[in-house]
Amino acid sequence: MRGFVYKLISFIEDTTQTSIYIKIGVHKVKRIKKASKFSAAYLSLVVDYIEKLATFKPKNIFEIGANYGQDAEFLRRNFGLKDSDVYIFEPHPEIISEVKKYFLFNCFPFAVSDKNEKVIFHAIKLESANSGISSLMRRKFNNDDDYYDIEVEAIRMDSFISINGIDEIDLLKVDVEGAAYEVLTGFGKELNRVKAIQIEAEYMPVWVGQKTWDDISCLLSNNGFQLVHFELQEDGIQSDSFWIQKELIKHRIFENSTGKWHLEN
Repeated sequence: MRGFVYKLISFIEDTTQTSIYIKIGVHKVKRIKKASKFSAAYLSLVVDYIEKLATFKPKNIFEIGANYGQDAEFLRRNFGLKDSDVYIFEPHPEIISEVKKYFLFNCFPFAVSDKNEKVIFHAIKLESANSGISSLMRRKFNNDDDYYDIEVEAIRMDSFISINGIDEIDLLKVDVEGAAYEVLTGFGKELNRVKAIQIEAEYMPVWVGQKTWDDISCLLSNNGFQLVHFELQEDGIQSDSFWIQKELIKHRIFENSTGKWHLEN
C-alpha cells in the first residue's frame, strides 16, 4: 500500500511541480514550489543510471545545497533508504529550519566550500519566485533587493569527512548556484571516496567570480569520474550532469549514434 502511495505522490509532484512531504503517524503535509529546472523525471534518470550502470547500490545520499530537501527525499524513497542515511547541507537559516520539521535527515546549516571559516551568504528572500537561488557568490543579473546577507559557517568536505568518520559517499548531489567548483576542491584527496555525483554547472559566469563547466568537468575527469548523462537547460547556460567513478561502472559501450549507454553481456 505504501508503495502505491509513493508512486501516486511522485506522479502528482511531477505533474504539479510541487513537493509533497508526509510524516506517517504525524499527518503533516507540506507543499512547496520546486525550483523549475528540477523534476521527478530528471531525478528518475539518475536512479535509472545507477541501477543499470553502477556496480553498487547507494547506502547513503549527500546533498549540498539541499533547498527544502525535496530531491534528497525523492532519491531516498527510490533507493529504499532511511532518513538517517541522508546528509543535507543548507545554510539558508529559514529553509533548514523547515527541513528539520519534516525530516529526520542529518541536517547541517553549513555552506560547503574550499575553506573552513565564517563567510557571507547571500540568502534569497522566501517571497521570491525561486527559493533555490541563494549562494556564496553574488549573482550578476539578479536584483540585490531579492537577497539578504548573513554570516554562516563554511566547511571543507575533507574536514567534515574526517571529523564525522565518513568512509564512503555513494551519491553526492551538488546544487550551489555558482560555487560547485569550490565544493569539489574542498573534498581534496577525499573526492575518491565519492562514487557518483550529480552536479549543476554553467557555461558562462552567472555568479561573480565563479568557475564554469570546463573547469568542473576537467576536475571530475581528472579524478576518475565518467560522464554518463548531460542535460543543457533551455537557457543554454546551465547544465545538469551525472558522473560515476569509472571503476564502478559495469562493462559498457557508448553508442554515439544514439547517445545512449548499452551494457555488454
